[in-house]
Amino acid sequence: MCARVYMYTYIYMNCVWSVDHTCCVRFDKRAGYKLSDGQKNTVPKTDGKQTDKQPQQAAATTVARPFVAPPTPSQQLPPPPRNSTNVTAVVGLAAAAAGAVAQTAPTPLDPSNVTHSSALDDAQLQRTLLKPKFLTENSSTVVAQTGVASRISCLVANLGDCVVSWIRRRDYRLLTVGLSTYTEDLRFQSLHHVQTGDWTLQIKYVQLRDAGLYECQISSHPPKSIFINLKVVEAQAEIAGASEKYLMLNSPLHLECVVRQSPVDPVYIFWYHDSRMINYDIDRGVNVTSNLPNKHSALYIERASRAHSGNYTCAPSNAFPANTVIHILNGENPAAMQHGHGRSLNMLSCPSIWILIPSLVMFINFNTN
Repeated sequence: MCARVYMYTYIYMNCVWSVDHTCCVRFDKRAGYKLSDGQKNTVPKTDGKQTDKQPQQAAATTVARPFVAPPTPSQQLPPPPRNSTNVTAVVGLAAAAAGAVAQTAPTPLDPSNVTHSSALDDAQLQRTLLKPKFLTENSSTVVAQTGVASRISCLVANLGDCVVSWIRRRDYRLLTVGLSTYTEDLRFQSLHHVQTGDWTLQIKYVQLRDAGLYECQISSHPPKSIFINLKVVEAQAEIAGASEKYLMLNSPLHLECVVRQSPVDPVYIFWYHDSRMINYDIDRGVNVTSNLPNKHSALYIERASRAHSGNYTCAPSNAFPANTVIHILNGENPAAMQHGHGRSLNMLSCPSIWILIPSLVMFINFNTN
């Protein structure tokens, strides 16, 4: 039968002929092989071997093509190769089938083109979606203290090729662009933290005139801005009680000092007796305890003597000082006593009052008569 693969074959007019000239197998790129005896058999394109299949199954995959008749004995045919086997035909047909598949297969993409296209897509995504934006709240307020450095923070995300500028709105003065300073006042400086995207305006030795509105601007199209209000305060120390205190001899002396309107903690709080610093005068009976995070300091003397009279000053490192005057009275002739926040006079210790009382009584009687 022609459906079998013969041992010796040769190729003529695009057909594979057997040696006895009884079977021609024609390669069909779309449907496989067609036998000369009219049987419609197909051979899978994977291994190139012919297999017997039912006509009903082959009819579904075989496409009719013009039949090539076998050559007659009078026609001169090329001699069949002596050492060839059916492998020759199978390999040739398999190569032709592979070429047909290669013609219809899509061309693979160049990896370099894919990488370049991906980079362009990422850049386009960066421009369209990842636009610069502020992470700092608009119209916020920063409290600064006179005499110390203050920092105004401006957090920016997705900055890209844009730059950040600081502008003082009071006089529209351009202070900084990026990390460069554009003002003659060298107290202003721009600081940048790469990891957080923080663009900070630092003002050294803040003064009261530095208060006002500051603008943080991104050089996008159109520009984006937020505004931050700088409030400048003067820190002030305050000693509890009146500005003058009267104490009896050998009575305890207790003074408390609090730092007001200070956004930062003081480095130290010193106590002065007149012009002498007494924080460490333990031998004179002075005990000073300070709680710097709470901006508080206390001075305590268990038994006050006449030597403890005078002016006492509370001087924090970052605030204006406060002072009070202490009067130590002996027990024989006290002039006054201090209780709480007020002053009360002992009338028995003021003989001049008794002289004024009779005169006042006589004046009242004279007017009534």
